[in-house]
Amino acid sequence: MKKTKLKIVLDIDNVVANWVPTFCARYNCPIPTTWNNPHVTPERLEELRKDKNFWTSLPVLHFPGFQPIGFLSARSIPKAWTHEFMVINGIPGRGNIHQVPWGQSKIDKLKEMGAEIFIDDKLETFLECSNNGIFCLLMDAPHNQGISTPYRIYDLNIDTITKLWQKSQSVQTPSR
Repeated sequence: MKKTKLKIVLDIDNVVANWVPTFCARYNCPIPTTWNNPHVTPERLEELRKDKNFWTSLPVLHFPGFQPIGFLSARSIPKAWTHEFMVINGIPGRGNIHQVPWGQSKIDKLKEMGAEIFIDDKLETFLECSNNGIFCLLMDAPHNQGISTPYRIYDLNIDTITKLWQKSQSVQTPSR
């Protein structure tokens, strides 16, 4: 495992855990091409909220080969289930897991955690972080193809993450 001094926080679903394809297989629906998936209904989310096995048996999508300072995910389930998923899969950094309810902003929690870099798959979160002074990398996913950005990543390669962070730090803002 590579060491990093960067304070990296990771989203879980569609960054570490393969949530969308697992959801779509369960409900026999197509992989969405936008975030607003009509198949993700309040009734289905309520059903999943009660299904520990769904959350603890998600396949790993991207394994972090570095130690993040923590995880922040929008999940309305017991945090113990998220921790169990992390333990089962040997995910590093699992001692610092935070959750916000579905649909809630992650900005305040990221600032509280001291995140320098956040990695998320949700386009709206990527933009919200960028507008609030938190450097965010967008994990590539079928549902976030609506934006072209040099800060899109395809895995959790720490060398790529570090290079993009350094690139962002060298961008000069015009002085007034």
